Formats: sequence, structure tokens, C-alpha cells
Amino acid sequence: MATQQKKIFHNVPVDSLTILKPHNLGRNYHKIPSLIQEAASKNPRLFSDFFLKNYRINIDPDTVKVHDRYGQQANCIFQTELGKIGFSIDRRLLVEALESYYGGSGTPRAEIPPPTVSEQRLRNRLGKRIVDLFIRAMLAGNGIEDIREYENDYQQVSWEYVAEFGFLCHDGNARATMGIHLDADAVDALLGSLDRPAPSAHGNAAVEASLKQLPVRLDCVIVDTEMPLSQVLELEPGDILVLRPLERYEVRINQQTLFRGAIFEENGALYLTSLESVTSS
Repeated sequence: MATQQKKIFHNVPVDSLTILKPHNLGRNYHKIPSLIQEAASKNPRLFSDFFLKNYRINIDPDTVKVHDRYGQQANCIFQTELGKIGFSIDRRLLVEALESYYGGSGTPRAEIPPPTVSEQRLRNRLGKRIVDLFIRAMLAGNGIEDIREYENDYQQVSWEYVAEFGFLCHDGNARATMGIHLDADAVDALLGSLDRPAPSAHGNAAVEASLKQLPVRLDCVIVDTEMPLSQVLELEPGDILVLRPLERYEVRINQQTLFRGAIFEENGALYLTSLESVTSS
């Protein structure tokens, strides 16, 4: 009887171990880090351009890390349609944004001033904007309508994953970080977006077929000509026929002429104008 070999690894860092939680079993929780990394790689300067445009802060994207355990707590928590999402940011970067917001120079200070009410308000406002940008990046441009502050001192929120975005500041070569905290409901919603089937050619054909079955369909003959059948049979794709457009075009419904009109071109598109009714039998 062969004995089963057991492998025991010694001196393994605790941070490198993955903790299996009961509610994670049977779900693709391991795909969340790669999903966030993929979304960040598609638009790496998403948050950098946001700070540059709104707060005149020039920072470059440095790192994107996804943690299942994170030392820094969320500075503010938001209740969304997906679940609870937290936001954390280095105070030095927040103070720099606050100074720029109120018309300051925007240069980093040597000493960080004590926290103020204005700083807290800007942090909440900034958190909403960052969370909205993050969700749109994760859901391929689909945002969420309701992002409101979550205030409940009696219930402690448990975070499943934290996406940490690192930036390099041009002034002084300092480094700043920003975190997006996701609870179990938010993670499940992101995983649910992976299960949605992508639009297929068959689906597009069904939409086109439904459009063709609308109550009214108009046909317009722009040009016509008479040719012998022998010449028609010799035509091949790509052949060019020199024809003169009609002066007035008949618009038909089920081969019955409804009205006549003229066609004009604007910005590469054709439009019907000068319509006149036609009495049909």
C-alpha cells in the first residue's frame, strides 16, 4: 500500500497565505484581483487625469495592488446599488487637493495641518467621484445612480477586497496611495458582471429582425436604369456603373408610392426634403 506524500512548507510569510472564508467557497473570488488589474490597465491614467483636471495635481500612476487584508481603514463609506464601498486616501494628497480646491498654490506642505471640517467634506465629495469612476471602469462604462454616505456606528463593515492605487508625485518625488474598499455584496455584484453573456451576432440579428417588423417600413429608390439581362448577369461585386440620380424620389410602403421628395447631402448623410403627397389608388 503506497503512502500518500504530504508536503509541508516552512518559513512561509503569513501575508502570502490566502484565507478561505466559508462564504467564499464555490464563488470565483480569486478573479477579483485580475478583474481590477485588467480594468486599471485599460485606462491607467483614469485617476491621475481626474486629479489633474479638477485639482491641478500632477501625479503619475505607479502601482495597482489588491489586498484581502488591508491595514488602513476606510475614511468614508458609501452605500450603493452594488453594496458598501469604502474610500481611503493619504492625508497629504487630500490636503494638497483641498488647498488647490480653495485656490491655493497646490504645492505640498512640509507639515500637514490638523484635520478640519472642510477637509472632511472634500474627502466625502472626492470619495463619491472616485467610487463612481471606479465602478464605471469595472462595469465597462455603466455607472450607478445612487451613491450616498453610509452612517452606522453600531455596525462594523467587513471588507472582502481593497484595491490600492499608488501614485508618484512630481513635487518632491513623494508617493501617495488611495484605496477602494469592497464588501461582500459589492464583490458579488462585480462577479455577476462576469457571468453576463456578451452580445453575439445572433443577438444583433434578432434586433435587426425586430426592426424590420415595425408597423411601417419605407423604401426609397434613389436611382434606376434599364439594362439587358445579359449585362445584368455579367455584373460582379465592385463594378462601377455611371448613373444619373433622379430629380424626385418616390417613397413607397409595400410597393405603393406614398410621397415624393428631394434628397440633399449633409455631413456624409442623405436626407429627404421637399415632400409632396401622392394620391394612390
